[in-house]
Amino acid sequence: MPLGKSFSRAHSRAPQLDSAFTWPNRRPASTPTQRGAGKSRRQPGAVAQVTAESRCKLLSWLIPVHRQFGLSFESLCLAVNTLDRFLITTPVAADCFQLLGVTSLLIACKQVEVHPPRVKQLLSLCCGAFSRQQLCNLECIVLHKLHFSLGAPTISFFLEHFTHARVEAGQAEVSEALEAQALARGVAELSLADYAFTSYTPSLLAICCLALADRMLQLPRPMDLRLGGHPEAALQDCLGKLQLLVAINGTSLTHMLPLQIREKCSLSPSSK
Repeated sequence: MPLGKSFSRAHSRAPQLDSAFTWPNRRPASTPTQRGAGKSRRQPGAVAQVTAESRCKLLSWLIPVHRQFGLSFESLCLAVNTLDRFLITTPVAADCFQLLGVTSLLIACKQVEVHPPRVKQLLSLCCGAFSRQQLCNLECIVLHKLHFSLGAPTISFFLEHFTHARVEAGQAEVSEALEAQALARGVAELSLADYAFTSYTPSLLAICCLALADRMLQLPRPMDLRLGGHPEAALQDCLGKLQLLVAINGTSLTHMLPLQIREKCSLSPSSK
């Protein structure tokens, strides 16, 4: 369908700076869901506000796409950030969510990847539903709505930051820290598709993912949660939701992990 119809309505208020990191004025965080669950029926041509279900459906499709192309986790995080910020500014037709997903991924890859996927490759994943011109038009719309402000601190960045910090502080051996980071990246990837985690800042999510990874790997010196300077209540709330997310999506998580880490981790982390 023409992009003019898909993106005809737009909020006049521009996104605030905080919207680059968390969703403003959102409803309270809900209970984590099983990955890919809650799929709603497609209604072509219907302009609808994004819902938790449609967002989960889109990202549960986009995450394997990023893995298929061998893209970095940073690209995925930036793509989700771009997508979320655009959805704050502009209602999107349900049958254009997929186009928005690949467009956000393309924009992110142009910032991070040495060899970003080609437009033709991305469109082929959509089974011919969209044209090159539609993708290029939407790319221009997204860039305009975000005022070309594309950089953002991501979960990927903070996973790297906290991993280096704990090693430099002598809180973990390099091998242990890298294994915990790899496992935390898998947990973080699960959280990206879940609306329940959009209320947490990337730094809070990253340190909680690392703390949960330490528990699952049963490391002798767990992550010091004070490292990020976050309130204790927020840390425990996020950790609790992450534990539930892992419990529900344990099978999906194991498929993301290298065999070496898969054999070491426990999918029933201690709450201590």
